[in-house]
Amino acid sequence: MKKIVWVVVLVAVALAVFIYVKKPANQWSSPNEVLASPTPIPSVKVYKKAVPKTGGESVGQSMPYSQLVAEYATRRIQFDERCQAIPGSPTYKNNISVMFDNRSGDARYIKIGDVIYLFGGYDYKILTLSSSTLPKTLTMDCGSAVNVGTILLQK
Repeated sequence: MKKIVWVVVLVAVALAVFIYVKKPANQWSSPNEVLASPTPIPSVKVYKKAVPKTGGESVGQSMPYSQLVAEYATRRIQFDERCQAIPGSPTYKNNISVMFDNRSGDARYIKIGDVIYLFGGYDYKILTLSSSTLPKTLTMDCGSAVNVGTILLQK
């Protein structure tokens, strides 16, 4: 009888942990939506899909991926197959547009400061980073990898 009670308690605890860890869908931002946060990071342009490796222009984009990579060469943060940020600790001026680029074929949630974005496989977003208090350090999480990099915003 005691074993049955313990099994029921363990199952209840496991279920509670699962429900707690599993976030409701409305807590994640859609590709075109930014969640309100103490560190505002409003989205300027959100490009839906990256161009396939073969090149060319994706439907709905104003310029080819290769041209965006060239334009944002010094303002681009890539997340590799292991969810590591490259570069890992860049410094930018406040109110600057930065290209965030998921170079994995896997979809993943990427957190920048206090805002979570959904990136599809080989997806990227152009985001404006800003803060009313400077200097400001924004941490980056990628999937289950926590603190994979930091961004320092300065005047």
